[in-house]
Amino acid sequence: MLVRGFLSGALHRLARASPASCRRGVSPASSCARSRRASRTAAAAERTSPVGGRGFRGLSGTSARRESTRLERFRARPLAAAALEAAGANDAVDCVRVTRIEGSDVGALSDVLLSLGSTCCTVEDADLGTDAEREVYAGDAKVWHACDVTAMFAPETDIDGVMSDAMDILCAKIEYEKETIPGDDWVNVVLDSFAPTKVADGLWIVPAWTEQTEDQSVGCLNVTLEPGLAFGTGEHPTTRLCLSWLRDETDAFRGGSVLDFGTGSGVLAIGALLMGAARACGVDMEAQSVESAARNAALNGVEANLELFLADGSDGGGALPAGRGAGEEKFDAVVANILVGPVLSLAPLFAEYCAPGGRVCLSGVLTTQTPDVLEAYEPFFQDMTVREENGWAVVAGARRASIAPDIRD
Repeated sequence: MLVRGFLSGALHRLARASPASCRRGVSPASSCARSRRASRTAAAAERTSPVGGRGFRGLSGTSARRESTRLERFRARPLAAAALEAAGANDAVDCVRVTRIEGSDVGALSDVLLSLGSTCCTVEDADLGTDAEREVYAGDAKVWHACDVTAMFAPETDIDGVMSDAMDILCAKIEYEKETIPGDDWVNVVLDSFAPTKVADGLWIVPAWTEQTEDQSVGCLNVTLEPGLAFGTGEHPTTRLCLSWLRDETDAFRGGSVLDFGTGSGVLAIGALLMGAARACGVDMEAQSVESAARNAALNGVEANLELFLADGSDGGGALPAGRGAGEEKFDAVVANILVGPVLSLAPLFAEYCAPGGRVCLSGVLTTQTPDVLEAYEPFFQDMTVREENGWAVVAGARRASIAPDIRD
């Protein structure tokens, strides 16, 4: 989808107070790998167009009580409470859906709908769930060949009038469907869109308001998160790859320390602490990420063992954890799920932080980029390995006992 962030399109009403802020989050020429969330939202919505309709599922007494408990947990979360207050819990969400349009037309259609009053536009692969589905990575200057576009509007908007104007502007006939999520039902749609995510057997990422998973396997580990704008909700292969690596390499840092560089939601540092690390440090350039990581650490009861650093270059925001200098305590493991550019340039820094024999885990790397990463880290780390999932990779290795001075510098 082209729109990302807490509550995705379902919280389009937040944009009423500041429409420009919503529009800054929409880029018709980029995408992120969250298309399944939009498909679940659309599937749960009640159709109001002539193409036919279906209501929301009926709930048994037990299911209704579970839904009520889940809503209470959701409303108790700070971000959710603010969102509900701004959005209006009883307001309907109106939207229009245009299916299977050419990717080259997505930008023009989105811009026109936004100019006509849409508060949010999302785009997903029209071939989602078929053999023709393909990944479009964040940052790619392209969209899918065929796309579905969903535009959100304020309640009681004249959708037919808007679409008539759009067709006049674009000089094209557009087939569309109208959808409405009435009242509190959009909240349930949001809750459904953040389901527990299975990272691996016995390892789950669980939204804060959900029930615990049904996985009863011995040693099952749940990392509880409050889904938000910070990266690291378990939906992306790189998060799953890094968490799986941490679980498999627990002996390397059990009772020791872990540095999470580019911590985002804090999921890797928190996961490491739950797996047995005695302390962890998280570093990020975004204040929002540092705040998110702090909240998530508290949800998991590890806040006392997680130290967070904002390294954005601002006053009071340039500090890094101790561990680089001679005589300073090193880290038993360094993990970094960032972008390949920083991964390559930070090899000497990670080597300084990592204890001899300690481990490094690197992701945010495409499989095609692994040769460059291996070359950059070979002077500092040995026994390098590569794991892959859906075009992404995690590169890991062990810190060499000694590093040549000319390389270190």
